[in-house]
Amino acid sequence: MGCEPDQWAKDWLEEQRAQGKTGLTVEKRGDMHIVKWATTKWDPETKKRKKISEYRGVLHQDGTLAPPRPQRSRVEAAQIVDSGNARLLARFTEPILPALKFAFPNDYPEIVELAVTRILGRGELCKAGRCWNRLEDVLGLRPNTSPKSLSDTLERVGLARGSQDLFFSRLDKEDSEMAVDMSVIFSKARGATMLKTGYNRFRLSCPQFNLVMCCGLASGRPRYMRVVPGNMKEGCAVTMLDEFDIEEGTLLVMDRGYHDKKLLAAIRGEELDYLVAVKRNSKVYEKTDAEEGIFRWRDSAVRYGHSRVSDGEWAYRFENLDHRNDELVDALRAQELGRQRDLKLDKAGNFVMVSSREMDPRDVYRIYKARCSIEDFFDSAKNVLSADRTYMRDDAHVMGHLFITFVAALVRYEVARLIDEADLASSYSPEDVLDVYATMKIVTGDAEIRQLVPKDVKDLDAKLGVFLYSTQDDRDKLMGIKKKRGRKPKASGPSS
Repeated sequence: MGCEPDQWAKDWLEEQRAQGKTGLTVEKRGDMHIVKWATTKWDPETKKRKKISEYRGVLHQDGTLAPPRPQRSRVEAAQIVDSGNARLLARFTEPILPALKFAFPNDYPEIVELAVTRILGRGELCKAGRCWNRLEDVLGLRPNTSPKSLSDTLERVGLARGSQDLFFSRLDKEDSEMAVDMSVIFSKARGATMLKTGYNRFRLSCPQFNLVMCCGLASGRPRYMRVVPGNMKEGCAVTMLDEFDIEEGTLLVMDRGYHDKKLLAAIRGEELDYLVAVKRNSKVYEKTDAEEGIFRWRDSAVRYGHSRVSDGEWAYRFENLDHRNDELVDALRAQELGRQRDLKLDKAGNFVMVSSREMDPRDVYRIYKARCSIEDFFDSAKNVLSADRTYMRDDAHVMGHLFITFVAALVRYEVARLIDEADLASSYSPEDVLDVYATMKIVTGDAEIRQLVPKDVKDLDAKLGVFLYSTQDDRDKLMGIKKKRGRKPKASGPSS
């Protein structure tokens, strides 16, 4: 309800009435004086008088009347689609699109659809089509969105192992060092013959299969993928060397599970080099020591040594002094609790690697530590891209599902790399960036509708250097603000 108006407003109202303007009233609401015009009109249907009220504006103390804002015209929107995240994902999908077209000339639109919707958390066949229809089709793919058609696409892609190999072979081959690893994926795909009963770390028996992956160490980019039965050990993955088109002279970096004579001989037979960790009970520990020197790796001191152990094979031994102390403390604490634990003073904090190539021990340590890129891939594939949610009923659909995971991981990796280069990894994940860009929409209707770019989208776009909604001037302005505040850019690369 309005309050009693001030005296100057009452004087203005009396002056208007003296001029013959009737029906005006003034109400005080807060600090404002609202002017209304009211009258009554006879309603023949109800046989009563009906009050009509009209808002005239806000009265100022100088006697001027601010007219009401014009009523906004109503616009019928025919379609609203997400534009920002679609354009960002399209930018990183475009480089691999020629390889997909070459390998899968009939199915590449649906492959892109499934990969993009998987990144956006809507990878299920029943949800992928609806998710895609909410996105701007930046690349003009126009894929089929029905769950039945997408299921058929998965089956064809899973059966076309030759086409998958063609796709892998046409990816950029810029890495001369590659990390190789295998991860177990538990599955409920009861009809798949590749599933074998295995045991997880909790000693529970589960149906599983293995995913073999190769990632470039310099770029961190996934390169090859293969699905093998779940009862295979790491050292038995010899057949991958024949299936993967790996360039001669490439250094394969592997964990201790791959220290197998048959596998290492096969690697040498393919004109490849290897760098593999050995198990703690290996006799190679007796053939080398860490008395050659010492260097700094980040915040730890590392002793090292190397020696030739056989024809064409060298051993490298490293002792991280921080890890040695932690391992010995854990062993002593376990003994105090009554558990059987050997101290192993000669091997605490030590690990040994063998290689078919003689290198500087510092480079060996750096290369082995860089293999965390493949661990990051498995982590994102399982926890973000749902690689382990395979409810398909046959091998073809499972393998198609995992190939889509590989393509999605390639695109997501490029978004993550962009975040790292902009030094924003502590503040944003790829999902956070896509969520910010998702606020940009495209509205089509019977009138021209333009969306103003929100400040958070414009700032993030400038920081990343994507320039979908910002310019170089915006980026320079942001960098100038940071410099004024005394923020220094984070140094890139690990110290050694």
